[in-house]
Amino acid sequence: MSEHLIHDYAERITRAAQKEWAVLEFLRDEVYSSTAVLAVEMGIGERGARYVLNRMVKKGLLVRDEVKFMAGRGLPIWGITAAGVLHDLEPDEVATINLRHHSIGSVSPVTIEHTLDVQRCRQYCLGTLKCHSWTPTRLLPVKKEQRSSKKGWPVYPDGVALYPSKSSDYVPVAFEVERSRKTPQRYVQIIKGHLRNIEVLRYQRVVYYCPSQKEADSLKALFLRLMGERNITHVVDDRWYGAQYCIKLFVFSSMDKF
Repeated sequence: MSEHLIHDYAERITRAAQKEWAVLEFLRDEVYSSTAVLAVEMGIGERGARYVLNRMVKKGLLVRDEVKFMAGRGLPIWGITAAGVLHDLEPDEVATINLRHHSIGSVSPVTIEHTLDVQRCRQYCLGTLKCHSWTPTRLLPVKKEQRSSKKGWPVYPDGVALYPSKSSDYVPVAFEVERSRKTPQRYVQIIKGHLRNIEVLRYQRVVYYCPSQKEADSLKALFLRLMGERNITHVVDDRWYGAQYCIKLFVFSSMDKF
């Protein structure tokens, strides 16, 4: 319900604060996003979202930016400011919060589509799939370490969340949004990296979302072929498992779901 339709003043103020808090909580992780994605976070339409976001710009909590594409087309985006990051936090939260904020002009048109797809994936996982505790790739442990470091992960997924299992508890699952294809050799490295992360219990499986189900099925077929041709294996309790077992640790689905 729009805050403008709420007659009780105190309730209207509370609802307005809830919308702003939802935006800030999301952008403390994601740094910037589009009107459409942030509208979903607030549970309102895009027109109402623009009103709230412009109000937050006036308060100094957000900045309005634009990603320029070919032929002059632009996409408005909203980034969190340093003031927005720290807004209304408790002292113990300030001590641990990631302080990254948005810099105008820092977003590339090459990466924006993938970034927004991952954010929509996050919303789908936390909303429809009832996952908990989404961690975006840049906030995963030791992400800033050199890849040669023993502390670094061999591969970093687009996000990791706690997924509800059949036994009613939650298990860590990695999510990848695959908008375009990579080379077979790069996929070999990625598959091995994911399997290594699974072996050391960073997560239990990987879900790939592709633009269509046909592309998802094609990627699954490619993974299975590469696992067989390159003799890729997975180790569980000192037992070695081949391609037919490894492929079960990967799920391939369509982005149409979100």
